[in-house]
Amino acid sequence: DIPYSNELKKAPDESYAIFLSDVHVGSKFFLKEEFNKFLKWINGRTGNSEQKEIASKVEYLFVVGDLVDGVGIYPDQEKELIITDIYKQYEEFANLISQIPKNIEIILCPGNHDAVRLSEPQPKFDPEIAKPLYEIQNVTIVTNPSLINIHSNQGFEGINVLLYHGY
Repeated sequence: DIPYSNELKKAPDESYAIFLSDVHVGSKFFLKEEFNKFLKWINGRTGNSEQKEIASKVEYLFVVGDLVDGVGIYPDQEKELIITDIYKQYEEFANLISQIPKNIEIILCPGNHDAVRLSEPQPKFDPEIAKPLYEIQNVTIVTNPSLINIHSNQGFEGINVLLYHGY
């Protein structure tokens, strides 16, 4: 039922969106070193001149599910966790993404490891459990799935982005 169009939409200016998922903060398998390299790049502190120019034109960052590894998601998961408290997992994720420049709009939706119900559609993160996410100025929290319109302005209708983290 998803409408299909082969129309190529281009914004009138050059801007970029980044799509991430399955970050799994809290797991011993979380790629912390690689994520810190990403943070350096997005802040223009690493890369060649072309890479830094691209980083300077990023306007949107989508994190589509499994921000954290969760707790009690599968048997013996605690053996694979570095952070065993769900509140602290979200706190650590918030600490990481708060390092992203404030001019970049960050859109977050839940996945099957996040602290929301498994049945779809999944609601937004619980403001009590994921409170630090709600305190970041440039973060927008949406449901899973969600249809988001980005980059619209006078004269350009924007681009629709369908977010979905499957189970």
